[in-house]
Amino acid sequence: MGKFFGIIKKDVMLYFDSVGSLIFYIVLPILFTVILSFATGSFADSSISLAYADQANSPLSKQLLEILDENENLVLQNMAADQAQKEFKEGRREVYLLIPSDFNNESLISGKLKVEFYQQPNNQNSRMIYQQLQMALGKLSSMQTKLEAVGQVYSQLKPQADISEIENLKGKLQSEIQLKLLNDPSRLHESSLTSEDEITYDAGTSSSAGQLITWVFISLLGLSSTMAFDRERGTLKRLLASPTSRLTYFSATIVAQVLISLVQVTLLMIFGALFLKAPWLDRPGITYLLLIAFCLASAGLGALLGSLVRNSAQASSLSSTLGMLFSLLAGAWFPIEFFPSLMQKAANIFPTYWAMEGLKDILIRRVPFAEVLPHIAILFAFALLFLGLSLLLFKKE
Repeated sequence: MGKFFGIIKKDVMLYFDSVGSLIFYIVLPILFTVILSFATGSFADSSISLAYADQANSPLSKQLLEILDENENLVLQNMAADQAQKEFKEGRREVYLLIPSDFNNESLISGKLKVEFYQQPNNQNSRMIYQQLQMALGKLSSMQTKLEAVGQVYSQLKPQADISEIENLKGKLQSEIQLKLLNDPSRLHESSLTSEDEITYDAGTSSSAGQLITWVFISLLGLSSTMAFDRERGTLKRLLASPTSRLTYFSATIVAQVLISLVQVTLLMIFGALFLKAPWLDRPGITYLLLIAFCLASAGLGALLGSLVRNSAQASSLSSTLGMLFSLLAGAWFPIEFFPSLMQKAANIFPTYWAMEGLKDILIRRVPFAEVLPHIAILFAFALLFLGLSLLLFKKE
């Protein structure tokens, strides 16, 4: 075991031996993540347009719109219901709000106050709008608002009623309204448009995940340079001449690179969570399991390249080229749905594709654990295949 840990220590020290390695390890991934997030809209204008169709045109609906308008990041746009629905179905409008004709004091008192909120699948702004709607409806449905509504309706039905009579009625109904508020049904009806060619994309989260995949993959393909360098310097030959088996060298080299990459993964996840608001920390268990499988598959491919290349210069060139190419074609830079169907099918042969799709399932689509398992299993299968081939083709000279 001493030899095993000695090789790991040697590889870790060599990896961080230069400033260039540190730049490649953390600075460039963060820089490219920020640039791509900016280019694809993560840091675009923070104002969000919300089209609404007010079919009630009641004092209560106007009050709802006034509450929503208090949010400086929300820009309200009045539209006809049929026009908003048409633009929504055509994909030209991300969200819209329908205030039904029965949005009035009577519905408020009876606890049937509802609005309809329509959103495109995986829209990154819909959560914020949804929360604002819930807050606005909560304000409207508060006890004081309901009591005021009762007073207004009563005064309309009995114009001769004086203020004291109305206040007396409010006092009698206060406890009943308080109890009713605790049992109020949901006041917000959501509806999402679905399609077979749905594009799942959130600029900040997708950029964070894609750049993590890209740079970790390139780093692990760089394992080929380490193996080629050890052969060139004669280090590998001398090491294997000592009481060190080929399997010990091979496994220790793999483990060293995977551990380095997992630290890199953690740093990039923290950056993405803090600065891009990506939900990296929402489901850490399954996320790490997927990324461990990806790291092993990538390290296996790096070891396979290391068994085939002639020298470290060739290995370095190949790892950078293949790393960028495999990541780009797998949808790590832009949604894979933007590529021709033939390229989308061809991407299935890349471990980067399965890692990226798995991360989108976890971070954006929020699918159950069982639906992510096939991606993890495929990545482990890639790892076994690549590691087996690299060990079979391994050469010490």
